Amino acid sequence: PRQTGVTARGGEATAPARERRGTRRTRSADPRLRALENADSPPAAADVDALLDRDVVPRIVRGLDRPVDPDAYVIGPGDEFLLIVRGARSVQEPLRVLPEGAVLVPSVGPLRAAGLTITAFRRSLRGALGRFYRDVDVECVLVRPRTLVVYVLGEVAAPGAVEIGAPFRLDMAITAAGGLTRRSSWRRIAVRRDSALVRTVDFMRFRRLGDASHNPVLHEGEIVYVPPRGAYCTVTGEVWRSAVYEVLPGETVRDIVALAGGFTSNAARSRVVVEHLDADEQVHVETLDAAGIDTARVRDRDVIVVPDRRTFPGSDYVRIEGGKGREGRISIARGETIGRFLPRFVRLGEDHDLAHAVVERHLDDGTVEFIPVDLARVIDGRNPGDLQLRPGDVISIPVRDDNVYVTGRVVRAGPVPFQRGLPAARYIALAGGPTPDGSVDRLEIFDTSGGRRSGNRNAAVYRGETIVVKRRRTAIAGSLFFGLTTLTSLVLSIVAVTR
Repeated sequence: PRQTGVTARGGEATAPARERRGTRRTRSADPRLRALENADSPPAAADVDALLDRDVVPRIVRGLDRPVDPDAYVIGPGDEFLLIVRGARSVQEPLRVLPEGAVLVPSVGPLRAAGLTITAFRRSLRGALGRFYRDVDVECVLVRPRTLVVYVLGEVAAPGAVEIGAPFRLDMAITAAGGLTRRSSWRRIAVRRDSALVRTVDFMRFRRLGDASHNPVLHEGEIVYVPPRGAYCTVTGEVWRSAVYEVLPGETVRDIVALAGGFTSNAARSRVVVEHLDADEQVHVETLDAAGIDTARVRDRDVIVVPDRRTFPGSDYVRIEGGKGREGRISIARGETIGRFLPRFVRLGEDHDLAHAVVERHLDDGTVEFIPVDLARVIDGRNPGDLQLRPGDVISIPVRDDNVYVTGRVVRAGPVPFQRGLPAARYIALAGGPTPDGSVDRLEIFDTSGGRRSGNRNAAVYRGETIVVKRRRTAIAGSLFFGLTTLTSLVLSIVAVTR
């Protein structure tokens, strides 16, 4: 190893250093470092720091999830350090851990590093250099972590060796191996070293609950084995992540619900249903209260159902259908009237047929009562809207049709967009016009309630109405004349044949 003598600041070098005075000066490999070493005056700390910033020292590898802990990081072959000795002159020497686990230290020779933490190695290095130098500051910093190789086997997309810069964690190794497969166990991942089990990792707790203790740092020679999935259960209903989850021995319903993201605000926590499947494939249903979910153990193939607390009898809600506004189930206060409830529709406009709203109510005898409600009169104050809503009521608001329908003797029968103020002839023209035997002056117009009236080309037409174009009278007379002529010819032909 190369020997470097350093004159101590405020003192003398040790005996080996005095013996080497007058001999050839040691030169660093980098020319910029050599320029600093050969200067007449000691380099300033700022000069050394600026030199290090210009890539004399390799930068730390990006991708570390946190700073390296010198008390926890275990040194191995391939780690690169920078030794800085500050005295009358400052010297920097790169140190690399050799495959045998030692580093070559100037004036010291091989020094064991592999297997030590950075803190322990610094202590050993200062002790070794202290035998040669006095009154100097010795620093040793990790500048490039080594590349680790571990094996990720089992139910991963690409099992085999993975190589990532140290220190790296389990999730990085799994990602490098292509990720977990559908059959893989998320909760029983084994980390082994020399065929001995180091620990079992519940990777689901890290991914779902953020428990960093289940995303450990891996070391050289360790093997990550992902087994196939074991016992499982299904969670559905009012949880945030309904899915199939692997079950570990002794886990309760509460544990599995936590993995599923917990209960939603609408969950009926005192009515959780667990469906068990026994050996004879028979289903047994168990309903758990809030205390039971903390003690009930989950078995293989169980189904955990968390119902909505608003679905049970006694819940106060109504349902809105139609209206293109706020639809679905909405909770109501006890005794709430339709007038007080009306602002909760959110959006009511011209496309709502407010005058024909209906409240559908199921009575105790099993029959259904339909109560008409003119919401337009409630809105403008002509009706107080004092009809009290009951739980389970269905409020139906029909939607106004924005079309006028043209049929009969027209070229293209079907809907035509409604435009306020257009006469019937314009709608017939938008439908392609009448056929040769159709008449724009012989019309029947049906309103949305089924009422019928006669009309002509100038008749007023309203939203949702249907225009039926009838045949021309001359066309009818011509058809009758043609039919009579045909019938007469047929009779004369029969008489002639008979004679």
